[in-house]
Amino acid sequence: MKRLKFKNHLLKLITLAVIIIPLMISSANAQNDQITSMEDLEKIEEENMEYLKKIQRIIKDYPSFSYSYKMEDGEIVDVEVTGVDKVIDKKRLEVAILDLQSNKNMIRNTENRIGVFYSVDDEPEYNGDENELENAILRNLEYPEKAKNWGVEGTIFVKFVVDEDGQIPFAATSTDIETSVESYVTDLERQAISAVKATGGDWEPGKVEGVEVPTMLVLPVTFDFRRNPVLRGVTL
Repeated sequence: MKRLKFKNHLLKLITLAVIIIPLMISSANAQNDQITSMEDLEKIEEENMEYLKKIQRIIKDYPSFSYSYKMEDGEIVDVEVTGVDKVIDKKRLEVAILDLQSNKNMIRNTENRIGVFYSVDDEPEYNGDENELENAILRNLEYPEKAKNWGVEGTIFVKFVVDEDGQIPFAATSTDIETSVESYVTDLERQAISAVKATGGDWEPGKVEGVEVPTMLVLPVTFDFRRNPVLRGVTL
């Protein structure tokens, strides 16, 4: 049995005032014939976001979290999670990651209503390694002082499109933050979007059968004021 260890797309925590977790999970051996309508596709996209949120809620307590796929005959047969002490949390992560992968396989090379792909043959890649992507985002990211002083923290999921030119023409957010002051959440969302969009032009676009296509990615940006009161970059 062969094990496939993820490198560029590794889910990992960084102990910072701002934690960045690239969650761009690649696809393998997909079947598109299960997608019968745009409604099906949109439902799967929504499920994927819920899986990402579930994964994020668990791994925030495990700074050493990582995972790798087990492969047989070129197909993913299992996932191995490390750095998670509690058995129940480890099992929940394994199930969520495999469910997310299964969904991405189903929608591989299927475009949505506006011609954007959520799962492609070759995922978009930042021109550099994970450290460079994180540093690029951190350089353009600030923790809004009012939100930090109020104790507002949590994860902003930035959904963004990398187009055929490696630019980012669109970015939106989905949050996993509960607070009575919604304006502070809006400040965090603006910061996260701005930092991600600043990386536009430094991406290699995704491909379907060798053709460059606009691709949607999701990058969770977690604001955590307790881990470090100042923003400074560290290596993975």
